[in-house]
Amino acid sequence: MVERISSGAVWEDRVGYRRAVKDGPHIWVSGTVAVGEDGQPFAPGDMEAQTRRCLAIIEAALAKLGAKMSDVRRTRVFVTDMSPEAQAAFGRAHSAVFGEFPPASALYGVSALAAPEFIVEVEADAYLGGEG
Repeated sequence: MVERISSGAVWEDRVGYRRAVKDGPHIWVSGTVAVGEDGQPFAPGDMEAQTRRCLAIIEAALAKLGAKMSDVRRTRVFVTDMSPEAQAAFGRAHSAVFGEFPPASALYGVSALAAPEFIVEVEADAYLGGEG
């Protein structure tokens, strides 16, 4: 049975997607930007804070589907700033969460995200089939 969960973001219904979808042991979490509890961009211009916020939103979505961050097997990260400082800031936030169970990952430099205040977007794929 396929489960779809929403984070309540207005974009989900407007665009026709869900924050995360679970099918069997697989979970796919949609591209996640740093939105605050108020629905506004979180920490504009702060790569580390935005990355931490993206990962917190992803963690909440996974929890709704019975998963945790250690179940994440891959992340895809899109950033609008590929400077060494920005990459280091992203890396600190990503490794703080995944340091003990690093997933496969890719970092892509892009020209823009959904709004100019967003400088990072993270996707995650999780697997609930055990530790292998």
